[in-house]
Amino acid sequence: MRVIEINVPSATPKPRHEALSHVEAPWFGGPGFYARVALLGALALTLFAVLGLRLWSLQVLHSAPFRAAATRQATRSVLVPAPRGPIVDVVGRPLVETGAELVVEADPAALGAQNRAGVWRPNRLGRRLLAALAALTHTRPATLVARVQTSVRADPFAPAVVVPHASMALTSFLAERARSFPGLATGALPTRVYPQGALGGTFLGLLGQLSPQELARRQYPWAHPGQVVGQSGVEATYDRYLDGGFSIARESVDALGRPHGQLRVARRARPAAGLRLTIDTRLQRVAQQSIRDGIALAHRAGYPDADAGAAVVMNPRTGALYALASVPELDQAAAASDPAYLQRLLTQKGGQSPLVDLATQGLFPTGSAFKPIVAEAALAAGLIGPTSTLPCTGSLTVGGIVFRNVESWINESLTLPQALQISCDTWFYRLGEAFYSRQLHGSLDVQRWAKLLGLGHPTGLDVPGESGGVVPTPAWLRKSYGETWYEGQSVNLAIGQGFLDVTPLQLAVAYSALANGGAVVRPHVAAAVVSPSGVERRLAFPPVRHVQLVDVNSIREGLYLAAHAPGGTSAAVFGNFPIAVAGKTGTAQVPSGSDDSWYASWAPAWNPKVVVVVVIQHGGFGADAAAPAARRIYQAFFARRAGR
Repeated sequence: MRVIEINVPSATPKPRHEALSHVEAPWFGGPGFYARVALLGALALTLFAVLGLRLWSLQVLHSAPFRAAATRQATRSVLVPAPRGPIVDVVGRPLVETGAELVVEADPAALGAQNRAGVWRPNRLGRRLLAALAALTHTRPATLVARVQTSVRADPFAPAVVVPHASMALTSFLAERARSFPGLATGALPTRVYPQGALGGTFLGLLGQLSPQELARRQYPWAHPGQVVGQSGVEATYDRYLDGGFSIARESVDALGRPHGQLRVARRARPAAGLRLTIDTRLQRVAQQSIRDGIALAHRAGYPDADAGAAVVMNPRTGALYALASVPELDQAAAASDPAYLQRLLTQKGGQSPLVDLATQGLFPTGSAFKPIVAEAALAAGLIGPTSTLPCTGSLTVGGIVFRNVESWINESLTLPQALQISCDTWFYRLGEAFYSRQLHGSLDVQRWAKLLGLGHPTGLDVPGESGGVVPTPAWLRKSYGETWYEGQSVNLAIGQGFLDVTPLQLAVAYSALANGGAVVRPHVAAAVVSPSGVERRLAFPPVRHVQLVDVNSIREGLYLAAHAPGGTSAAVFGNFPIAVAGKTGTAQVPSGSDDSWYASWAPAWNPKVVVVVVIQHGGFGADAAAPAARRIYQAFFARRAGR
């Protein structure tokens, strides 16, 4: 038997290096070890003690502000529009008040959500409910969705008004079936009420939601996105006083921001101030009716295309407007309650639109009503004196063109008062020739005086949208039409024709300056801001300028003779009127249609209390339509002052 030996390696390998020596140290049992452990424990206890004290401080000493903050996180603030201030006339008659408008509101968070682009989209519940509401209101569902989207852009948390001007029947139906329409609610919002109906559409103005463009321009620096503000009239000019702002309401919400409680007012808005106007409601109503009567007179006189007009009734010393009338009239009451009304006006074809206030925005040539301004320019330039005479003939040839007079048979020498009395065109044509000669040497007398007296630029009226008008000059004609100013242009301008375009309000300002001795007033319709407690703060409107008039009494005499002396252009209307009137008719030729009928005047003639300017578009001769309308206004004005 053979024996084989097998060598098995050891399981524990030998270390390659062996320690030469070692020393035993008392690490776990020595004083250094216990010192380190004690230090670490003390540090931990200190940290836990500080943390405990801080928790105690937060929960006991300073719990109130943190509790309030937590509460705020569980509620949401909503801006609720407050009522606007009232507007009254000169004696306190209400023109605009605040009422309540029934609406249907939607909760955007319950009926949909905003996508990544920030556009609100309805969810399944929202689509179903908005479709049902659209069927009840005969509205397209897309219209209701668009209203929610507009509201969300303005204020993501406020309820969205999806049905404005809701009927009582609709709101009652929804209130009775509230469980069937979750996310929809009925409510009431402040709105404007007009006790006088359509009266005052020319100056009261309309309201509208603030657009992003207006917000970007900081036109209303005190407003919030989506806020309803004054867009025209005194509602716009004095919005900072009339705007009541917002009350702050709070509603409870869950973790997803969905409301689950009623709105509760946390802070009420300050009461808005009111506005008292210079307008006399009764006189305003008379002025409106007088224009309609003037239109009817024009129709009877053979001018069937007469369909519009304007009247200005103003204090010649202060610029306070007693009436500012325009026909056709804007019905602001209908505009506030019927959205389709404004849409019809915007799409109207043909005829004069009520959206244009003819008293402040309508531009017309004045015809002979411009002659007193031409006369003052001639007196100031020394071309004539109070007793100077010029020929009044049947015609005058200028540059090969025959300019005719209304009275083709006349051939007399007249003074300025006499020329104004009968409104002799050829007398003023000759002044036009003299002005043209001075113009060749750099003098623009008529244009300078017209602009000094308030024509050719806005008057500064405290109602927005006023037109500037045109007082033509050679430079303006060259720039606008590329034409050269010839002598005939000066002759035409001397009787208020050619390219001259003014508003009735501008002519009223010019006549006020002639009446009061040279103060160019700033017309206005606001008299005072009224605090919620009833304290008035009067508004100041100083004159724009004072001009030095030359021999103006000769102009006043001529205008008095025109209204009261035999042969005067308006003597048939005012000859027997108990109050002395100084007035001038105007018959202005226009590019198409019948002539415009003008009457510009003041009374009493020698102690002016009121200026009245009336224009009837396409109304024919000034004495046919405008002058009778002015007489009716004077009757009402002086009857009011006499207490009748």
